[in-house]
Amino acid sequence: MLSQPNHYRGNPLGMVRMWAHECHRVWLDRLIFPEDREAYMNYMKNGIKEFNDLKEEAIFEEPLIYTSYVSACSGHEATYLPI
Repeated sequence: MLSQPNHYRGNPLGMVRMWAHECHRVWLDRLIFPEDREAYMNYMKNGIKEFNDLKEEAIFEEPLIYTSYVSACSGHEATYLPI
């Protein structure tokens, strides 16, 4: 992951959503069978149970897309930001 800006300090939902985005891009994007995608989502849902105070709906709310293009185009250090 790229460096996290101060934007995520004290923002556990933002950090967990960025983690979920990364997991989706690394794993979910490569799965082609519905049963594999379902198994992946069950794995993710079990994993987020560790975050007791965060709701599943909030973590996986669409769009779940982060990019560094926004900050890089503005001439800043490349950091992931939600779009």
